[in-house]
Amino acid sequence: MKVKRDVFFGDEHEAFRDSMRRFVAKEISPRIDEWEEQGCYDKAIFKRMGDLGLLGLSYPVEYGGQEADIRMSLVFWEELCRCKALGFPMSVAVQTDMASPSLAHAGSKEQKENYLKGVCSGETLMAIAMTEPNHGSDVASIETKAVLNGDFYRVNGTKMFITNGTQADVINTVVRTGGAGAGGISLLLIDTNTPGFSVGRKLNKMGMLSSDTAELVFEDCLVPKDNLLGKEGKGFYALMAGLEKERLAACALSYMAAQVALDEAIQYAKTRVQFGKPIIAHQVIGHMIAEMMTDVEASKRIAYHAAAMYDAGTPCNLEVSMAKLFCSETALGVIDKAVQIHGGYGFIREYPVERLYRDSKLITIGGGTSQIMKHIIIRESGLRFDQ
Repeated sequence: MKVKRDVFFGDEHEAFRDSMRRFVAKEISPRIDEWEEQGCYDKAIFKRMGDLGLLGLSYPVEYGGQEADIRMSLVFWEELCRCKALGFPMSVAVQTDMASPSLAHAGSKEQKENYLKGVCSGETLMAIAMTEPNHGSDVASIETKAVLNGDFYRVNGTKMFITNGTQADVINTVVRTGGAGAGGISLLLIDTNTPGFSVGRKLNKMGMLSSDTAELVFEDCLVPKDNLLGKEGKGFYALMAGLEKERLAACALSYMAAQVALDEAIQYAKTRVQFGKPIIAHQVIGHMIAEMMTDVEASKRIAYHAAAMYDAGTPCNLEVSMAKLFCSETALGVIDKAVQIHGGYGFIREYPVERLYRDSKLITIGGGTSQIMKHIIIRESGLRFDQ
């Protein structure tokens, strides 16, 4: 299939794409099967990526970042997905665009020196702990408590479904320091060597196997009050400020999973012969591929539109939510068709489409479910009449 340069990206972005593609092909793709088998990546890869300046693309130069635009981040996310698995790219996105944005936006200079520099260099692996066993989409209702006692917060609670949870050095932890609702939410940076912190268990998952996911337990963890991120009671708003970029990352993982599955389906359809000719020559298969191509292109365009608004500083919660909903749900359909084109081979683990089929489901759940995206779309459109 012809690959045309996308006018959305400039020469600098395309030069970065070339280097990223070589890096992924040389240092990530050959290890994906191993990481999938062991249920986690090799932590040393983060230091390698940090050495290459890949982990702080959008962050200030003084902390080891590149101060690049959102298009550069899109290239980064897109090319990571060419490893033909979503687990490891998800773990990297947590480091670069989910756990650390609130640190970059709300952290003190000392906190950025102590933590953000390490995030950018790959020497500090970061996770974010929001979800709890009984609280997911409703972040404002979380129960993990942090009670200030002198110079320390005493933290007690349990977090669930935490990406990078078994390997992280520091956890950006959503805690309750006040009363009910969003106004009682704060953020604490909790080092994983803090007494009272433990990994309750590593979770066995359907997909995303090259990324670890864990239950985390906090039992009378004494966390210095200097590790409070931003102001007490303002943690919810610090989190919300970073959600647009997080969801753009989810968009990129979605449409690139679909793109990779499409590429695999085309390659298979060209070589698989049935009834005397390659199956791509049969109209039914050709039409499936045409639909897939259209869906992938539409996903890219809605994501690029939202990214352009983000880059321009234009409020885009509505557009990003639309993009996240469309891209994630569309990816499921495209990848399903890719498996169908592979027939029985699409059900076998040695074929990438089988892995992508399992991996892609999480994107409709993590970072805001499809149902929550619809809720935001209606609210941002001014069509909520029950408030």
